[in-house]
Amino acid sequence: MGSLSKAAQQSHMSLSTASRRIALLEHHFRVGLLNRTSAGVEPTPAGEALARHATELLLKTDAIYSELSDYTKGSVGRVRIFANISAISQDLPDHLRAFSQRYQDIKLHISELRSMDILQALREGRADVGVVTSQVGMEGIRLAPYCADRISVVVPEDHVLQGEQIEFAALLEHDIVGLDDKAEVTRMLVKEAALAGRTIRFRVQVQSFEAMCRLIAAGQGIGVLPEGAVRLFREPMHLRFIRLTNPWAERVMSVGIRAGAAPLPARKLFDFLSAFAPASLVAPGGERSAG
Repeated sequence: MGSLSKAAQQSHMSLSTASRRIALLEHHFRVGLLNRTSAGVEPTPAGEALARHATELLLKTDAIYSELSDYTKGSVGRVRIFANISAISQDLPDHLRAFSQRYQDIKLHISELRSMDILQALREGRADVGVVTSQVGMEGIRLAPYCADRISVVVPEDHVLQGEQIEFAALLEHDIVGLDDKAEVTRMLVKEAALAGRTIRFRVQVQSFEAMCRLIAAGQGIGVLPEGAVRLFREPMHLRFIRLTNPWAERVMSVGIRAGAAPLPARKLFDFLSAFAPASLVAPGGERSAG
């Protein structure tokens, strides 16, 4: 049971004022919001629903004040950029730093998500710019090449697999350390194994590249990972890369934006990042479209 008098004190109002406001809300919505007993009060299901929506409104109000305060400090815009862990583990942080140095009046808000979730966030307007390695886009999203994202086999230095190159099919006899099922690379490996009429022997699936590398170094299996994202772990963890010869291992990381509806600061970041794409990745016309 809760106490309305304590709630009133915390809100710096009298008990009568708090009771009056609750009564006005109940009258407005034509539903009881509190169950009152001699032991105190507790919210009705309708009261719980109202509290949940009120909390969301307060959080949204805080976000509005936060964003508008950036403009009072001289900012001309903010960009919500969502990127996958492969991009964040490679050159994206340095590229974002360079962007912020050039456009000091644009504030960046960076979040990490899986590629499939980033595309959905772009489509729904929850993200302004996305960096993904998804091979499938969505309608209404503009994609342009950003950088190469080669994936390779990662094994301990003393592993039985030797050589500099290998076919994916040769890995299916070995235990695999993988990312969770939502990861783009995991989805791709499962698909390729199914096309070969096989299944992958996942021994363990984790949430990060570092965790994968630690388990691989501990002899718990081999992994298939973006080279650039795990290069830092190779020497200290005594790992070795073997390049996959399959064409799909030569992935392209893309930068995405909503087609025809993006604000100017987001378009500036989109153009800035897509300018890093090697000439070999840029098709005639300069970009790729999804949908």
